[in-house]
Amino acid sequence: LPGILAISDFSSELYVRGGTPDQNLYLIDGADVYNPEHFFGLFSTFNTDAIKHVEISKGGFGAEYGGRLSSVLSVTNLDGNRQEFEGTASISLLSAKTTLQMPLGKMGSLSGSIRRTYFDKTVGKFIDKIPDYYFYDGHVKAFIDLNPANKLSISSYAGRDDLDFKFETESDEKPRLNYDWGNTTGSVRWTHIFSPKLFSNFWVTASTFNSVFDFEVISEKNDI
Repeated sequence: LPGILAISDFSSELYVRGGTPDQNLYLIDGADVYNPEHFFGLFSTFNTDAIKHVEISKGGFGAEYGGRLSSVLSVTNLDGNRQEFEGTASISLLSAKTTLQMPLGKMGSLSGSIRRTYFDKTVGKFIDKIPDYYFYDGHVKAFIDLNPANKLSISSYAGRDDLDFKFETESDEKPRLNYDWGNTTGSVRWTHIFSPKLFSNFWVTASTFNSVFDFEVISEKNDI
C-alpha cells in the first residue's frame, strides 16, 4: 500500500510513512502484540490462514491507540464456521500448519490454528553448524450468542521462538547461546445490540511478552 514499505525482502517488519517498526501498534482480536515477528523478522507472527480481516490506519487514529506514532494494524481472527466442521492443513520445507473451525451447537462457533517450524527436526539433525531453532504459534477463538441482543467473543493467542546455538571453537568448552522469546494474549469482547442502528462493544484484554537470553556469563530476562 502507499506509504508502507517492508524493511527488506527478508523481513516482515514495516516502515509506515518513514516511521520505524517499533512505532507501529499491532493488535490481534483487540489485544496488543509487542513483538510481531518470528526469527528476528523473517516470519510474521500472524498465521494468514486464521485471519478473518485486517485493518490498518496510517494516521488519524484515535486516542485509544495512544503510545504509537506511525500506524495501527488490527488483525481479527476467524470466528469459526457456524454451519459445519471445516479444516485446512499445509506443509512446506520449513513449517506445518493447520486451521480448524466448527459450530458450537446452535449458540456459536469455535476456531483454532497452530503452526510450527520443524527445520530443527530434519536438516538440523544432520548439519551441526545449523542453529537449533524453531518457533510455534497458535490461537483459539470462540464466538457465542448469549441471546439475540448479547454476543460474546473469547480469543487467546500464544507464540514462542527458541534458539539454541553452539559456537564452533578449538576449545573443548564451546560457548553456547540460549535465547527464547514470545507473546501471549487474551481478549474478551461483549457486544450488546440496543437497536438495529446502535450497539456497544466492551473489551477486556491482556498481553504479555517475555524473553530469556543466556550466553556464558551474560544472562538477561525481560517481561512486559
